[in-house]
Amino acid sequence: MLVALGASGLAFAYVALFHWRSDARRTRRVLRRARVVPIAELVDGQLACIVGVVEIEGEPLEALVSRQPCVAFETTVQYFEAADFTYPTRVEVTRRMVPFFVSDGSGRVRVDAAEAALCNRPVARSERFEERILANGARVRLAGSVALEPTIAARGERGFRDGALTATITGTAKYPLLVDVEDR
Repeated sequence: MLVALGASGLAFAYVALFHWRSDARRTRRVLRRARVVPIAELVDGQLACIVGVVEIEGEPLEALVSRQPCVAFETTVQYFEAADFTYPTRVEVTRRMVPFFVSDGSGRVRVDAAEAALCNRPVARSERFEERILANGARVRLAGSVALEPTIAARGERGFRDGALTATITGTAKYPLLVDVEDR
């Protein structure tokens, strides 16, 4: 009896530790600790964390599993050997994103990244797959690299000095854009 309780307690502790150490949970912890910068105060070439509302720029994507319209999705599929279902033999991650804007009241920034690591709660999940989406209108917290460029109408010297700049937040495959949905 005592051995069975000890074994079940150990199994629960292992599952809790595995869940706490997951990539998505780690990314959420990093984003929660990052200092939020208003969009109006972004600095060129620096990493920044912003909070705002998603505004789609063009046509939405359709998520692979849930078929929901979104601006970004991340689908993770685990493949197992037929004889052993203990550990996956292969894991495939599919990420797609269309450019969109984030607005926080102080300004608006364009988000355009090659890769976006979503860490919000999954909208679809089973033993073999997990899918996260970023919907239009969602309130998000994201971190990425800032690029400031003069607006098209202000390419001359005067426009640059007047501060007519557009901000873009980017990420790469090596350093992806980190995105989490803010719980209201």
